[in-house]
Amino acid sequence: MRCGSISAGVTCVLLVLLATGRAGVIRGDVLDSFYTGLAAQSVYDSVGFLRWNEGASGYIASGTLISPEWVLTAGHVVGGTNNYGAGVSGMFFGLGSVYSGTGIAATEWIPYAGWSSSNGDVWAGVDLGLVRLSQPITSVTPALLDFRTPLLGLLGTNVGYGRSGTGTLGMSSDAGVKRAGQNMIDARGGMVTKMEGGTLLELDLNGISPTVLFQDFDNPTDLVASSIGSAIPVAQEYLIASGDSGGGLFIDVGGVTKLVGVNSFLASLPYPLDTTGANADYGDLAGVVSVQSFENWIFTVTGVPEPSVISLLFFGLGGLVLTRRRAE
Repeated sequence: MRCGSISAGVTCVLLVLLATGRAGVIRGDVLDSFYTGLAAQSVYDSVGFLRWNEGASGYIASGTLISPEWVLTAGHVVGGTNNYGAGVSGMFFGLGSVYSGTGIAATEWIPYAGWSSSNGDVWAGVDLGLVRLSQPITSVTPALLDFRTPLLGLLGTNVGYGRSGTGTLGMSSDAGVKRAGQNMIDARGGMVTKMEGGTLLELDLNGISPTVLFQDFDNPTDLVASSIGSAIPVAQEYLIASGDSGGGLFIDVGGVTKLVGVNSFLASLPYPLDTTGANADYGDLAGVVSVQSFENWIFTVTGVPEPSVISLLFFGLGGLVLTRRRAE
């Protein structure tokens, strides 16, 4: 039984002025060096940052190199002022420090058609975009995509350049530094969960596209804060934050790291269960778009040859009111 509907408060939170910060909100009892060290592993070298302008404002988000000339990111990153890409200028992609101001210029940015026609509806599960670079990047190996592996219940690693902080307070520092954290893939849109005796057991995600994957931010000192899946946090539990939009969700498949999703948005439980909104504190949820339904679009647009795909196994909330924000 659904006991509420979903609130549509979506906000874009990108940067005008870039200041030193860390990406993704971390456990308060785990050293930040564990997260920055994870991001520095070579299997995540394909994740970089995107910078661009819209009018007088400058922005930053994340993206993943899937071929030497193409970057996979979120639709709301490349959608511009009309969700079709208007108003975007000076876009470039970089793999090092955001603050260096250097990268490879983009020649085109393409939101998924369903994202544009949905008027930017993150619950539709179509928040994807592609960026074409003006010259190939050959210094790193592009990410391997996985369209086949069943994802629910797997441990995922989210990578991006977003804001940081700790789970107690949520995101509190500026974006701009690459980091990675881990979280279980707990649910996907369309799953119907339940309330029992007036107590929240899990969230009802009926009415949300099944291409949306959900992860929640488990609190190591308050197991009741967990809304889906296991209440026990993983060792490097974290949640994406503003600036991580477009970054990648990766899994391990037989010892090979594969890209299975694109960071999209944050969601929170309704007041009074959550009084702080979608700020990436303990109990909040992340929405990630699974790539498993978009194989044809990705390879039709990019023309990426089969070698990037052949050997891949590419595969890949409800009872309560959620507030949501894109995790740009």
